[in-house]
Amino acid sequence: MRMKTDVYDRTKDTQELVFPGTQLAVTEEFLGGSGTYSTDRFIFASVIGNVVIDVEKHEISVVPKPKSAVIPKNGDIFVGSVVNASRQMVTVAIYFINNSEINPTFTLVIHVSQVSKEYLETVDEGIRFGDIIRGKIIDAKTIPLQGSLIGSQLGVVLASCSICGGKLDKIGRDRLKCVQCNQTERRKTTIDYGTSHLQFKL
Repeated sequence: MRMKTDVYDRTKDTQELVFPGTQLAVTEEFLGGSGTYSTDRFIFASVIGNVVIDVEKHEISVVPKPKSAVIPKNGDIFVGSVVNASRQMVTVAIYFINNSEINPTFTLVIHVSQVSKEYLETVDEGIRFGDIIRGKIIDAKTIPLQGSLIGSQLGVVLASCSICGGKLDKIGRDRLKCVQCNQTERRKTTIDYGTSHLQFKL
């Protein structure tokens, strides 16, 4: 039985922005080009960049985005991934600030009180390890930086199933369902969760 994949959606938007570890295709259908790595069944992005698909060669690649030096400040919008999580806060590796890729990356923390307007007892009720998130810097003078996900355009933009690693589709307000194992999970999602456009409309 062939696993469900959203690779055909990407043929309509070959400039989709992806992060390392993003599942791109199944190896039965495509060859992995530059900026990718493969397992026995799937092809994944190995760099941050835009998806490029060569339909004739059945090859999928990721072209890295140029990096620039950015100094974070209060109110800046960031995109990054959750690299560590405890009951009361998460640690985030920031890849983009105000839609510009940064080099070197910055580390940011988000307290459970800054995940949602609603009361959350623990962080994992709204955000989990490995999630790709869009947030706002609320204190740029601390090390690590302090961030918030409060706002309709802020929150989790892409997430994977905590059971099997499959893609999570949005099925309701802050409720997600795995396309592979049907596991349901909760996240504090953005209004555009699941789209290929991770950038923020500044």
